[in-house]
Amino acid sequence: MTTETRAGRTYRLILASSSPRRRELLTRAGIRFKVIEPSCSEAIPPGLPAELVVQLLARQKAYSVQAPQGSFVIAADTLVLGPQGLMGKPRDGAEAESMLALLGGQRHTVLTGVCVLGPGGAEAMEVSRSTVVMKPVSATEIASYVATGEPLDKAGGYALQGGASDFVEKVIGRVDTVVGLDVSAVFRLLCEVGYPVPLPAATDISRETRRLRRPAMSVSRKRTPNMSKV
Repeated sequence: MTTETRAGRTYRLILASSSPRRRELLTRAGIRFKVIEPSCSEAIPPGLPAELVVQLLARQKAYSVQAPQGSFVIAADTLVLGPQGLMGKPRDGAEAESMLALLGGQRHTVLTGVCVLGPGGAEAMEVSRSTVVMKPVSATEIASYVATGEPLDKAGGYALQGGASDFVEKVIGRVDTVVGLDVSAVFRLLCEVGYPVPLPAATDISRETRRLRRPAMSVSRKRTPNMSKV
């Protein structure tokens, strides 16, 4: 098991996630950890504010894993706040197409909640938000993308870092929030629940990851002509 040792004590970092994107973000930031996949429902509870929902879902994931004694557990959940409310992962291809049709040509908010648990019942949560501006996308483009299967495990039915990158005009805020984990929030919350410093500093993060954090960056290299809205 991966461990960190400070002053003769052993500390374990557990990532409660099945997402390869979250694993990659933590790895790039220099954090060593072990993955334990959560065993809980990701159903969106009705009637609650979006920022509370995304934190509660992250908390539910954190508590669902059987972590070794003395571990620190990191969990996160990402939701899209679209024109008609919160969007989780689509249940099938038809729902993914419907989500993308709603988001095309619009701007929407992506919320990522993070929950960190420490030994002795320590707990801390935070939510980060970014705005995504989508280009108009044709029904044909949406159908082709959904046919790849990628949208089916992504909030809002798309992956910014994947095949939907050409659909996105720009991101205002932290790109890692949209990808699925605000790494700076993880650092802060680990400190809050008593993880011993030093943690990886911003200078320890790879140049590639720092580029992803620019506040308003275009994610496509060239602008494509406007297409009819669906």
